[in-house]
Amino acid sequence: AVVSTQSTGLEELMESGQLRGIGVSNYTVAHLEELMEYTTSGPPSVLQSEFHPRCQQAEVRGFCDKHNVQFMGYTPLGRQDLFNKPVVREVGDKYGITPSQILLKWGLQKGAVTIPRSSRPDRNVENATSWTDGVSLKQEDMDLLDQLNDDHHYCWNPDLL
Repeated sequence: AVVSTQSTGLEELMESGQLRGIGVSNYTVAHLEELMEYTTSGPPSVLQSEFHPRCQQAEVRGFCDKHNVQFMGYTPLGRQDLFNKPVVREVGDKYGITPSQILLKWGLQKGAVTIPRSSRPDRNVENATSWTDGVSLKQEDMDLLDQLNDDHHYCWNPDLL
């Protein structure tokens, strides 16, 4: 199996000190369980997967929590269509911050490392302030944003494989 061959090779690199950890991307719980059948070093260190209020990946994140795998979310701004959702704007207005900052805070408060992307330096600065401005969303606002979940993938959906 490909997973067996790849994981064995990566584990050998870890044992030799050439790697500090093994990360995977877009794995489902079934993929992670299969990987763990072939490895001797345990679960991967990091799982990178799409993550935003419309695609919350609860099952995968639960697996990651249980097995001490850092969950890293990409596309945290949802290709910007989330900016136009009334609840995102309302929560942003409540705290006096932008929709992108609301979405990034939501992800961070869910325990995910988030990976925002922009080619514009001003947006990169705006996004970075999400980690340093001292604002935390109240649970009631987190719950409102959670209600956007409809398992929508802007990128590809690994469940379809």
